[in-house]
Amino acid sequence: MKIISAIIIAGFFLGGRFSGQSAEETIFKPANPPAMQPLTDHDSPAYHAAKLFQHGANLGNYLEAPPKQSWGVTVSAEEFAAMKREGFDHVRVPVGWHHYAGSAPDFALAPEIFAKADFVVTNALNNKLAVMINIHHFGELDKDPVGATAEFLAIWRQVAAHYKNFPGTLAFELDNEPHDQATTALMNPIYARAIAEIRQNNPGRTIFVEPGSWGDIAELKNLVLPPDDNVIVSVHCYEPFHFTHQGATWTGTDFLQTGIVFPGPPATPLEPDLSLKPKPWVLDWIKKYNTLPAAKNPSGPVAFTGKLKYVHDWSEYYGRPVHIGEFGAFTKGDPQSRANFYSAFRRTAENLQLGWCIWDWSAGFRYWDKKEQRAMPGMHAALFDR
Repeated sequence: MKIISAIIIAGFFLGGRFSGQSAEETIFKPANPPAMQPLTDHDSPAYHAAKLFQHGANLGNYLEAPPKQSWGVTVSAEEFAAMKREGFDHVRVPVGWHHYAGSAPDFALAPEIFAKADFVVTNALNNKLAVMINIHHFGELDKDPVGATAEFLAIWRQVAAHYKNFPGTLAFELDNEPHDQATTALMNPIYARAIAEIRQNNPGRTIFVEPGSWGDIAELKNLVLPPDDNVIVSVHCYEPFHFTHQGATWTGTDFLQTGIVFPGPPATPLEPDLSLKPKPWVLDWIKKYNTLPAAKNPSGPVAFTGKLKYVHDWSEYYGRPVHIGEFGAFTKGDPQSRANFYSAFRRTAENLQLGWCIWDWSAGFRYWDKKEQRAMPGMHAALFDR
């Protein structure tokens, strides 16, 4: 999750992030094209690497911002030590490399972005945190995957060369949340080319790959990967979206209703804010939220449990470890409900042997209170109490 425009967000909901899955779609059935062959060895480099990426935090709204822009987040060297003390084992670093790329055909990256990324990578590694760096918000790739492939490959060629001698605890994630024209089917061969490019000088580097439609779980069935045994698949899940994104202005009016608790139903029924002109499907969701028991309530674990079970079953069948690269709740939710949500989600993920990475460390979904230099209320226990 991140700051995104209203134009993008329309596709964000219609294209998959809030499209949801029916009960039938949460029951795994092998469906990937024939080219996607299961890997039988669950003792592969990818499975060993996945153990390093179990409890992570995203450095959101930081290096993905364009040059000369600030999205309100700074990161000090001391914060990486705080992450480690809190119990995190890895940090995911969204990077807007494309903002710093020169013209074709070389698309040379400015030294400035390497300096910024190196600060994060070296401080994380020095604090015994694994690191994942990606390409974030590459809009041209989403609009025209084929046309932007040359730049995409050039960026990874340079990033791979720069980090080729770094420890194996540094991983690459090819692209964050491909969407729009960057469908899973179109990205499959592009990913294969990028993996081959990286393997030229990083033969043992762990690589993460996301399916299309914003990294949607439902898109796993369309993913086709080369038979590389050091690739981890990443998906994102922000269900229940009405709770996790309540009051988030970039989502449009459909999710501006606040006062939603987790888990539902609420002690006192929620009155819809009619000034937001809620659509019938929003009113229907609120009605179910107000009336359904906890086990069936849309603002409860039922919103994500079936999805994560599907991820687990897909992973087991195809022999590919899967990582939950983003989940989280905006700070418009009350502190107790946020803690309840994070606790329920991470326990479900861990019970299914899925590593996770919260969105985010210190931005709008924050774990860390920079002013108080401590975790937000209830958050440490929610993520790390066993």
